[in-house]
Amino acid sequence: MLFESTIQMFKNYSFQKRIRFKRFCHKAYAVFCSIHREVSIARIAGYMTDLEMLKSGKKIAISAFLLFAGISGVEADEGIPKDSVPITDRQFNIQEVLVVSQKAEVHSEAYRLITQVSQAEIEALPIQTVADILQYLPGVDVRTRGANGGQADISMRGGTFDQVLVLFNGIPLSDFHTGHYALNIPISTELIERVEVLQGTSARLFGAFSGAINIVTKNLQSTKEMRIKLTAGMNGLVTPEFTASIKKEEATFNISAEYSRAEGYYAPRPTEKEAVACRNSDFQLANLYFQSRWKGLDVQAGAQWKDAGLGMGYGFGSQDQFDATRTAFASAKYTHRIGPWRLEGQAAYRANYDRYEWHRGQRLYGNFHFSQTTSAAFSVHYASRVGTTSCGVGIRNENMHSTNLGDTLNPSGQVPNVADFPLCDVRVLNLVKGGNRFHTNYYAEQTFYYAGLSASIGINGTYNTQFGHHLGGGANIGYTFKKGGTLYVNANRSLRMPTFTDLYYNAGNQLGNRNLKPEEAWLLSVGCKYTPDFGKAGKLSMSADWYYRWGKNIIDWVYVASDTKRPYHAENQQQVNATGVELSIAYRLNEWLRCISVDYAYTYLDLDLKESGSRYLDYLSHKLAIHLEHGIYKGFGASWTVRFQKREGQYNNADGMVENYVPVWLLDGSIFWQNNYLRISADCTNMTNTRYYDYGGILQPGAWAKVSIKAML
Repeated sequence: MLFESTIQMFKNYSFQKRIRFKRFCHKAYAVFCSIHREVSIARIAGYMTDLEMLKSGKKIAISAFLLFAGISGVEADEGIPKDSVPITDRQFNIQEVLVVSQKAEVHSEAYRLITQVSQAEIEALPIQTVADILQYLPGVDVRTRGANGGQADISMRGGTFDQVLVLFNGIPLSDFHTGHYALNIPISTELIERVEVLQGTSARLFGAFSGAINIVTKNLQSTKEMRIKLTAGMNGLVTPEFTASIKKEEATFNISAEYSRAEGYYAPRPTEKEAVACRNSDFQLANLYFQSRWKGLDVQAGAQWKDAGLGMGYGFGSQDQFDATRTAFASAKYTHRIGPWRLEGQAAYRANYDRYEWHRGQRLYGNFHFSQTTSAAFSVHYASRVGTTSCGVGIRNENMHSTNLGDTLNPSGQVPNVADFPLCDVRVLNLVKGGNRFHTNYYAEQTFYYAGLSASIGINGTYNTQFGHHLGGGANIGYTFKKGGTLYVNANRSLRMPTFTDLYYNAGNQLGNRNLKPEEAWLLSVGCKYTPDFGKAGKLSMSADWYYRWGKNIIDWVYVASDTKRPYHAENQQQVNATGVELSIAYRLNEWLRCISVDYAYTYLDLDLKESGSRYLDYLSHKLAIHLEHGIYKGFGASWTVRFQKREGQYNNADGMVENYVPVWLLDGSIFWQNNYLRISADCTNMTNTRYYDYGGILQPGAWAKVSIKAML
């Protein structure tokens, strides 16, 4: 046949050519039936893209079919009648052809455990922020002060909140001041295409000590998408949002504007002090974001304004703590291909202003901080028949002005009275303390591919003006044992520099340590992934991962009873080793049973502590999430999530008494109706009104119901 001969021709040549099929019916499935193949369109890792390009023109033929599939008008020769024959089982009993699409931003090699949450899955969850999304994922611990974007800490695999690298479209946004502001990202969840979670580290990901989280925005395929959304709920919650995605020829644009506010939340059966703290959990939040993609260029900019009452966020001695932050960032990234070469360059700037008050409105007992991060990176990748050779270099400058972090800047050395300055007056920051440090990072990596085997070996290094030079690296291997199944083993060394808070903080009952050393760790991980596709019988995905991390010089805040003024000190712990397993299974069938999944993570820390009374090593030893999403009737659907978590460690309650964390079960749900133009959902978190704590003595919100209406223009 004409089509079979055309396919054979494209298998034998390695050049790309646009073709148009003419001899078939006017049906959406016609092109796929004509090639007698099942076409699967998917995102896969970058190394697979490079490998496919080398396989005797196979990807070239597939790309031609993908190009053709996007053509809306198809011509038919005269005299050929229109097909009215229904699709038969014989027409779909065919082999599979993989169409390679855009690679994931995080390095999703075959020897990595990557958890991805798609836009469709996000939309079905009762969420408002990125932190809300992450709390449903295995191996991720989200601890909040307040709610709906007030402040959230994220940690992974028993690590601390400073050990997770946060990326936005592949651009690092982590804060060297403190990990408390890692999620200050000015993006509406309506613009998120997916969230990628990388457990562990990589030679290319500097700063990913225990893991990395990458937030990827939409890459529009249609001409235009515009959304207006209004959310209202208990505790005075109001959130209007506007998002737009526009495509014009080769350029795409993403725009979002969001405002959110709520009064202090309700908590079940609070004590008198806890009730006061919960009333001081109000917040106001505004986000602005713009992104433009054109060919290989990706430019984005955003700003966030946030005021939040923290209740007893950083200690039981005050029920009216307060935090105000202002965050702005901009970045540009460019990717260019020249034959087997791929060149990538990026530059970014991030500024974060923070005003923390121990007693709200009394700036005399507060902290002012202004941090700026400027970075640039360049990498080169070469694809050969052996594999991909990669190398890169990056630089980053970190600058801090603060009332209590860093070395004294003003000649007199006298600290001014911050109460004499207006709110948000950054002049005070130029009069007190600060510091500057510069990083240079580099790496080289070689990957190899042979049949179903893939492997890589890499080396990296970092030079810091404050901590000198450090080397690291790792080796990884993965094997595809059958279609949809992969086994992998990897071993990597990770490094984290102390934050300015770790080094210099001196206020309240806490004292930093200028003599801290960088954290070091070796991570060994063994796992498997299996995703068989049963066709009409549904799709099953399973993964299992075991890891062991040897940690050295892990930074913790420990209790030193002999220091009556600053009892909590930053110290390098002698040894903190972590081991655990993560198991996931999910089944997707059809519109009625969209997804049922079970995720479980177990973590154990082997601690050899210099001092007792650890403040930040109270980790989740068990985390279980059972999720069900299903259809109901004609556009109606629902999702339900049951979570169980058991946290190790102790905390001080509102009266200053030491208590153990207790296990907790939580139930969240969402019921929604949707057509092509409108989506209405009713959500409720903590439906059973469970009393629980995520961090310290901060009583978490009780049952919180919300209603959202979204118009799609």
